[in-house]
Amino acid sequence: MKFSKLKKTVESFLCDSLKGRVELHAAVYRHAHDQPSRVWLTFDKKQLFSAEDLTFTIQHYTREQQLKENLQLKSIPYSDNWQEMFNSPERQALLQVSDRAEQELLDNNIIASWHLYQMLLNYPHLSIDEALASNSPYIRAFALFDRRVGKRRLLNINQPHHPLEIMFFQIRKEVENM
Repeated sequence: MKFSKLKKTVESFLCDSLKGRVELHAAVYRHAHDQPSRVWLTFDKKQLFSAEDLTFTIQHYTREQQLKENLQLKSIPYSDNWQEMFNSPERQALLQVSDRAEQELLDNNIIASWHLYQMLLNYPHLSIDEALASNSPYIRAFALFDRRVGKRRLLNINQPHHPLEIMFFQIRKEVENM
């Protein structure tokens, strides 16, 4: 889906008091290697958060290298049989470290644009209950801006714990005069 259509779809879920005040933006750096991109959300022209490919990639590599050093992992041993290399325990350990580094970054609010893009693609297909109960703090935070969350439901929501959700919750309460 083109970003312009995704932007229009996602922004159509905003409550009336936030329409025109919250905007989704994207930039693709076409002349850079691999065309990295950046997606960000603004409220009254002030950036709320950003998902950047370059930042994510650099920090992922750095964290992955730290974990490999700490765990003293070995490189994949060379073999003429590629299946042997592919199924080696060393490769499996390296994949686990990469996954762990990625999860740590996601937990620390450092995400790549493709992570956010995937979440936003799925958002229109979620019920508001599913969105509010999502594992993703980004989905839960955006759900607080959703028109399907009325004032009564907003009052019944427990104080969120994730910093992004707290910020979105405070903004929504402020614009609803609560």
